Amino acid sequence: MSVGNGNVPMFKMRPLMAPLLIAVVVLLLGALFFVEGHRDPGDLPAHHRSTLVLAISVVIAGVLIIISTGRMWFKHLWHDRYRKNRLPFGDS
Repeated sequence: MSVGNGNVPMFKMRPLMAPLLIAVVVLLLGALFFVEGHRDPGDLPAHHRSTLVLAISVVIAGVLIIISTGRMWFKHLWHDRYRKNRLPFGDS
């Protein structure tokens, strides 16, 4: 986070990397557990557990992605309020 004029911090419009990386790790682990659980065709409880783990990991990864991109969901943060060549209100 950099400070523009010393008073107001300027936030960049990009997703937070830590929750995105955690979401990718959770999805990969969920997919690996799903594949491992479906490897043995006769073990039905393992199939159900692995499907449940995959569903839970998709939900957790989705929440982490929403948290990571939270700034982009609010329209009042989309404008560039720190432009140097800004015209005063009323001038066109």
